Amino acid sequence: MPDDALDHAAPKRFSSRLLAAVFLSFAGALAIRYGLMQSDTLGALCAGGTDDWRCALRTWLPQLFIDQRIGWLALASGALALLSGSRPFARIALLSGAAGLVLYSTDYAAAGLLLGLLVLVSPPRVSAEPKPE
Repeated sequence: MPDDALDHAAPKRFSSRLLAAVFLSFAGALAIRYGLMQSDTLGALCAGGTDDWRCALRTWLPQLFIDQRIGWLALASGALALLSGSRPFARIALLSGAAGLVLYSTDYAAAGLLLGLLVLVSPPRVSAEPKPE
């Protein structure tokens, strides 16, 4: 089999930028969870009525995972990516799914992440319309 046939059979589907973005999403979610939300030191500081920016973040960030919103985002993006073959939706599912796994939305985030991953590893869809010549 010629070398170009091997390259065509297994195209590069993951860029290093996408892998870095997934890593940063996961790391950012870890920082939010353990650095802001579960920090006893920061909890004591915010309970004292301090007007610190971290306390404001600590007040607003739970909106991401109340009612598993970030997990629903991952699942909806993954489902749209699977139905439409849209790689941008698949990337959103991958990034929000990685964050949702850490931010208390594991059920929906895991499903969305897997759906997005499924779209990204599958070959791109070919249009059924003939190309004009």
